[in-house]
Amino acid sequence: MAKKKRVNILTVCGVGSGSSLILRMYTEDVLEELGLRYRVSAGQASEARGTNADIVMCAPEFHSVCEGSSAAVVPIKSFTDKAEIKQALTGVLEGLGFLEE
Repeated sequence: MAKKKRVNILTVCGVGSGSSLILRMYTEDVLEELGLRYRVSAGQASEARGTNADIVMCAPEFHSVCEGSSAAVVPIKSFTDKAEIKQALTGVLEGLGFLEE
């Protein structure tokens, strides 16, 4: 059986040391529930365009800052709502081949 590849996610906020860390923790919980291999990093929105991540997660107000990244940009309204995070990530993860459709 082939080993599943690891999804690489960057969670971002304005400064990179507050809400991005909260979003990182909740995202890791969701990825655990989905049974995926992952690496989640937290940073500031200005890092998004230069990242090698598969997915960038941010608040809607940072979406325009993150656009232009080679990563899929996923806006999240409530960083502590696991249901929202899971719903937002599922389609993107399927599209990128990390989840079976």
